Amino acid sequence: MSFSTFLKKLGKVLLWVVLPILLLVSVWLLAHTLMPQPAVGIIRLDVEIWSLSAEYIRYQIQDAQQDGRIKAVVLLLDTPGGEVVATQNIYLELQGLRQQMPVVGSIDTVAASGGYYAAMAADPIYARPSSSVGNVGVWAIVPDDLDVNDEIIASGPFKLTGSNREEFMRELEGIKREFLNTVFSQRGERIKITQEELSQGLIYSGRDAARLGLIDYVGSNSEAIAEAARQAHITNYDEIDLSILALERLYEDYYGHGGEEPEMETWIGAADPLTGERSLPYGVYLLYDIRLRGVP
Repeated sequence: MSFSTFLKKLGKVLLWVVLPILLLVSVWLLAHTLMPQPAVGIIRLDVEIWSLSAEYIRYQIQDAQQDGRIKAVVLLLDTPGGEVVATQNIYLELQGLRQQMPVVGSIDTVAASGGYYAAMAADPIYARPSSSVGNVGVWAIVPDDLDVNDEIIASGPFKLTGSNREEFMRELEGIKREFLNTVFSQRGERIKITQEELSQGLIYSGRDAARLGLIDYVGSNSEAIAEAARQAHITNYDEIDLSILALERLYEDYYGHGGEEPEMETWIGAADPLTGERSLPYGVYLLYDIRLRGVP
């Protein structure tokens, strides 16, 4: 066989073997270029919980649901809780998201009272060794009983206040019981503490919370993100911070355009940064006040 004949045959072999491989590689590269990289979304609950901050979380959840790249979410928590209804709204919204994709929790400094309630929508939950976790329970500022007199006329005995102290205490007990039932239904057999003990409202360190089954692991945000990716069955992934766009949308909806973007407005119940005093309206709260820690 002449050398030129050999080259022709070799060329045919290369044409039929190498060309399909090149085509497959090209198709693979094109597919990966056109197909977006999967991602883990980061939802931040890092403020006291009230109506506007609940909207802030809802926007982040909506963005996670609408972004096809996001296959799992990590809920980063750093909040002492706040209003009851706003807390319940956040929990229910997160539960809805959890029906669509994995939701993993990660506690930074504190997830107390309503913050811990919101964490129940995540599984598993990570915290740092010294994170403050728990404070399960509810408290309220009770309105004064008002009497009908010559100046104030009401159509019914509870029209002015909506309840009396006895009814108010029953409401508190019902909210506390619902909180406890949520914790025990979500934590299941992992929890190593009785409802009676948990209802005392203690704060636990992250390490103690893991020992008692209130959380799952002592670990970092990175470990929580890796766990969310594992649950979503993705290996090469991006991380998308959903809070940035949510804040922009929130301020646009509530404050409009123009001027510098303000920081998240402080809730009416937030402590004064100089005096530590709070001014709270009458109502019921899932809120942990760190200023009172250690005070009997």
